[in-house]
Amino acid sequence: MQLEESLSKKLISLEKLMEDEFSGIQFDSREIKPGNLFIAIEGTSIDGHKFIFQAIEQGASAIIGEKELTDLNIPYYRTTNSRLALAKAASSFYKHPWKRPIMIGITGTNGKTTTSYLIRHILEKQGISCSLIGTVKHIINDREFISNQTTPDPLLLQQLIMESNDEVIVMEVSSHGLHQERVSGIQFDIGMFTNLSQDHLDYHPDIETYFDVKSKLFTLLKPRGEAIIGTYSRWGEVLKHKLQQSGYSLFTFGHKENDDLELIEWNQAEDHCLIRDRREKVDFSSPMPGLHNVWNALGAYSVGRRLHINYKDINKAMLTFPGVPGRFETYKFDQSPNVVVDYAHTPDGLDYCLKTAKQQHPSRLFHIFGFRGNRDRTKREAMLSVSSKYSDFIILTMDDLNNEPYEEMIKEMKMLASRIGDRLKIIPDRTLAIEYAWRNARNNDLLLITGKGPEEYKHEFTYPCKSDKDTINYLLHSTE
Repeated sequence: MQLEESLSKKLISLEKLMEDEFSGIQFDSREIKPGNLFIAIEGTSIDGHKFIFQAIEQGASAIIGEKELTDLNIPYYRTTNSRLALAKAASSFYKHPWKRPIMIGITGTNGKTTTSYLIRHILEKQGISCSLIGTVKHIINDREFISNQTTPDPLLLQQLIMESNDEVIVMEVSSHGLHQERVSGIQFDIGMFTNLSQDHLDYHPDIETYFDVKSKLFTLLKPRGEAIIGTYSRWGEVLKHKLQQSGYSLFTFGHKENDDLELIEWNQAEDHCLIRDRREKVDFSSPMPGLHNVWNALGAYSVGRRLHINYKDINKAMLTFPGVPGRFETYKFDQSPNVVVDYAHTPDGLDYCLKTAKQQHPSRLFHIFGFRGNRDRTKREAMLSVSSKYSDFIILTMDDLNNEPYEEMIKEMKMLASRIGDRLKIIPDRTLAIEYAWRNARNNDLLLITGKGPEEYKHEFTYPCKSDKDTINYLLHSTE
């Protein structure tokens, strides 16, 4: 990557610049320590170039940025892409730690978290140590760390990889992470695509652009890297043909005869499958209910097979899979309705989740969910339509507002609710919404709470609860 030195106007490679002994790298001027390299990034709300002088005052020894500046008293290097420079510089600073482990990156709209947990479980059962970087938490050397982003910023990401002593690192790769170059300083041994459907269209202008960004993962494969593509969705087929034309090593899983791994039969009552692995037919059991989890499990199976794990050992590992926090997490009670907590927050994700909930054959299905504020508003009506298709009762409530005005959210809820009728009730307080369903449901009913999964609430509600799971436990103990 070429940079231009502001005074001499000479070009210098980023790799050459990183031979200097910087004490660290920062893109937040508040974190600058003497001897740091500061990389100024123009973000969506804050422009890092405005804080260059603050960084210099705090001891920065060099600056990288995108704007033309000549009046600085330390070296300034201009680039066309500060985010890419950050990713490359972070990789160089930490001595390219991704070269040592087997790197597995998973992208797609739904299924990233469950698939990554399944892969880690399969590997650990074979005695292969595995780090995990993703939405729920990061697990490095069997130590758990809080996750604030599905795909961390390049500095934290390279640091986590550097600190890992594990043989394999499996990570979720979000479209934001790809678009913002967070993983551009990494090369992967395996890249997986799960599926693609409407999401993040508040960030990406259209679904075609969203797809193109997701596809970027496969430009980051190592020379002998392999793409594993779920072709069970239309966009998987599109990606398959795109990668075939580019000469990538490719393995597909889907329901067609030309897939490398084919789902031939699925017994939904037992979540038992018959699959074809290349030329061999194999019995396979999914450890979680629902067809969407069959695809997640087959994605993890595909990774295991590419890493030369016997299919019998993969099947055996599936039998002991403990599940994923907030992914169809089920709570069964003797004297109260059963409850499922799930992270589903897209129309497709809700369809998978609600369909699976109905397959549990409850007398009535209560669905409690809300809309994320300042996110893709175009999917809200579709989400409600999906809920109406499967649910006996719908309770609209608050999700994270993310600075969207409360009154605006309530107004939109009422407008959308008017099309459903008496089966829908609006209870803004999330803890009261869950309580309403809990009090009105009978023992053989099912409460499905979606949108938050294991995440803690960002807002205070009537009851002193931190999450959906916490609210259920609070209500359970209050009735004892």
